[in-house]
Amino acid sequence: LPLTHIRGRSLHDSFVIVDEAQSLERGVLLTVLSRIGQGSRVVLTHDIAQRDNLRVGRHDGVVAVVESLKGHPLFAHITLTRSERSQIAALVTELLEEPINFSS
Repeated sequence: LPLTHIRGRSLHDSFVIVDEAQSLERGVLLTVLSRIGQGSRVVLTHDIAQRDNLRVGRHDGVVAVVESLKGHPLFAHITLTRSERSQIAALVTELLEEPINFSS
C-alpha cells in the first residue's frame, strides 16, 4: 500500500512486508510501524548498501529503528551476509561499499 493509504489505519491480524526499507526516512518508517495492530507481524527488508534516497543519512531510518528496538522481546533482527541474486550483483554491491579513490 502507498503511505497515503496507510495513514489513519490499523493493520490487525496482518503480515506486513516493507520492502526496500533502506530508502525510507526515519519518520516515514515510524509512521508505517505505528500502524501495526494486534496480532500482526512486520518484516523490513533492506540493504543499506543499496540506499538511493539522498535524504536518508547513513544511520537513519532502518538503522535507527534496529538500534532503538534491539533487545526488546517483541523485536528480532537478522543480517544476511550473502547475495542470492547473482555473482555480478554481489560484485557490484561489494564495489558500492568501498570508498572511491579518485587519485588513481
